[in-house]
Amino acid sequence: MTKIFGKVVSLDLYDAPENSGCLTTCYESEDCILAYFDTTDRCLLFNFNETQKLEVEETTKADGFFVAFKTTYQNDTCPPYDLLSLEVNIGEDPITWKKLGNTYSFQKCVGDWKMFHRTGPEVTVCMQPMLPPALLNITQSKEYCENMGYKLTGVATVEESKWILDKMKVVKPNWNYWQAFYIDGVRTQNCSDSNPQCNDFDWSDGYTVIDDAVLNSTNAMLTFHDDNYIPENCLGVVDMGTSLTINDINCETFALNVGLVCGYKLY
Repeated sequence: MTKIFGKVVSLDLYDAPENSGCLTTCYESEDCILAYFDTTDRCLLFNFNETQKLEVEETTKADGFFVAFKTTYQNDTCPPYDLLSLEVNIGEDPITWKKLGNTYSFQKCVGDWKMFHRTGPEVTVCMQPMLPPALLNITQSKEYCENMGYKLTGVATVEESKWILDKMKVVKPNWNYWQAFYIDGVRTQNCSDSNPQCNDFDWSDGYTVIDDAVLNSTNAMLTFHDDNYIPENCLGVVDMGTSLTINDINCETFALNVGLVCGYKLY
């Protein structure tokens, strides 16, 4: 635990219960990430699974407020205050408290959604494969995510597409080869009309810039049409029984297009 003079932004302790062992209680609780208390032992605890966003601002000793972050340091050493690196290691993804001025900020994905930190540009996104109650086309898939406040997400790295494929098999246990989950990405009009053998795609989620390896032949099978020459101008994560994870798929309602992947930009 790392204890500093500080308080949770926009939250007072007037009605908080008394707990003289506030810090110890948090330390011993598997899910606790932060203890907030004052000199009169009024205490609030914040749990990982119940907290998506939290801000803590530094105060002075005279203010009488304390916060204790649950974190770990190598070799059981405590670094100087100006070198503190506060990281939460409770869930699947390590989450670092970000410091700006005198404020520490914590943000994580909703529920058990997966967090990915992207570079070029720097952006952090959350995503989750989903199985809708009926087969959908690409437009309906986008609407399905948007109706919940999310986007049909694009995939920026091979790491993301491999994670999605593994998660799809959890979402849909009775899995069959070639079943697909829609992701963002539709071939440009120029490709489909003038040059049917090109792989330029439009992205609509507002945050995806793909790595060159994502649609490379080492990760994607892009055939432009199916065996009946029906165009396949959308993208899906597909189990093809190989190391490949992405396939171009039919944009219309189709028996093999069984799911979709929603996402959103966290920061």
